[in-house]
Amino acid sequence: MSKSAKTTALDPVARATSMAFEAELMQLRRIAAREAQLRLSLETLDRRASERFLETVDKAQTGDLKFADGQDRAWRDWISVRRGNLQAELALVLAEKSDRMAALTRSLGRKDIAGRMLADARSEDRRKVLARDLANLQELAVLLKAQQARAVPRKLH
Repeated sequence: MSKSAKTTALDPVARATSMAFEAELMQLRRIAAREAQLRLSLETLDRRASERFLETVDKAQTGDLKFADGQDRAWRDWISVRRGNLQAELALVLAEKSDRMAALTRSLGRKDIAGRMLADARSEDRRKVLARDLANLQELAVLLKAQQARAVPRKLH
């Protein structure tokens, strides 16, 4: 089947928009993985902080309270700073994720429109081919009918 100029022009556009969509999706997946990693780090940090608190309480009951209090304060300060850093990084990742979601939506729209335009152009090409084939068949049928009509009177003579 022959391609029209429209189909030939739309084919690379559809491929390019599809590739752009896949690239946006890959970036979003990378960002989502980083988000999951940061959330896991925050969860781990919180779990370690609560475990450390319980260990400190146990040691405080049996040991030097001033030493345990100093260690606990340093630990809490480190936890606080680390949690703040992770939360700040997570906020940046979430902002980037929001931007990538908007870009992915635009990219998907472009991909869908280009795909529909290409499908319409291919459908139009098929209709033209079918119309041409139908016209050829009709012309062939007329020629066969005319040949049969000429052949019948010769047999009678």
